[in-house]
Amino acid sequence: MWKQLLVTVGTGVLILSGTSAVSADQLTPQDLVKTTKSLQQTEQRIQTSKQSVAKAKRRTEAAEEKVNAIQKKIDHANAQLVSYETALNPEADDPSLFKQVLSTVLPSAKAEAAASEKTETDLKAKQAATARSLEKLENEQAKVEAEHKKARSSHSAAYKQLKGQAAQLKDLKKQTAALAPDKFMMPATGRLSQGYGPASGQFGYTFHNGIDIAANIGTPIYAAAAGTVTDVKSGGPYGKHVFIEHEIDGQKWTTVYAHMHKIEVKKGQALLQGEGIGQIGNTGNSSGPHLHFEVHQGEYAYSSSSAGNTVNPMNVTEVLGGSSPIKATY
Repeated sequence: MWKQLLVTVGTGVLILSGTSAVSADQLTPQDLVKTTKSLQQTEQRIQTSKQSVAKAKRRTEAAEEKVNAIQKKIDHANAQLVSYETALNPEADDPSLFKQVLSTVLPSAKAEAAASEKTETDLKAKQAATARSLEKLENEQAKVEAEHKKARSSHSAAYKQLKGQAAQLKDLKKQTAALAPDKFMMPATGRLSQGYGPASGQFGYTFHNGIDIAANIGTPIYAAAAGTVTDVKSGGPYGKHVFIEHEIDGQKWTTVYAHMHKIEVKKGQALLQGEGIGQIGNTGNSSGPHLHFEVHQGEYAYSSSSAGNTVNPMNVTEVLGGSSPIKATY
């Protein structure tokens, strides 16, 4: 699986093919968690950016409506002024295309001016009032157009940011896919002290439902896959142990981590693949410090004499970075 080289960069990781990057056998669970968190954070930022783009688009559309509404008022005021001018100076009536269009579009304004029986003074007063109104509208138009320009700029910036984040997300997905094991990662480093399968019955079972990874007390244990802690216990044959439930490609799985020295998670806690859950210990029915690790296809269902719903962890678990001596047992 480890066909690429990786170097950490900023909040994410950069996969390279050159010799200057960190070699694949130096990858750690922390690298995996860091990349996964970067991916999740980028997805969250994209959701926020999408909301910003939508908000900026609404502001732009509202500003455009204001611009159009004011322009209609300005056009109407200009038509009124032309009509008043025609009424005051009928002999100078201009049959130009512009006035012909205005008289067609705004017949009421022209009719009002042409048919008015008011005095020249009244018409001039109306003309002056309309001119003042037009001036105010033009001032308002300048402000609204500035608002419209600002809204368009905001929308453009938000959209550009979203595109950049989408590209980053695409890269991070590729990196995570290259970095993360397909299903489960080996939860600890150490020596394989007992494999999966028939057992002597020394501890009351004739079938060993998992594997034992021998290592010093305090050796870190990591979540084999992303999931939720379903139970945390501290007694019985397993001693201190943890159950984690996973959903992988629509299939429910349960992993078990037993004989722990220290537990660092709580029931109900959500975990990323590679996050620390505790330390290897020697609690319960244990003849020496080690991690007993089980993988159940479905919910936890223990059997002392058969495989039950367990699978051999060695068949579904990959060694992260290739640094564990367990690799020699593949």
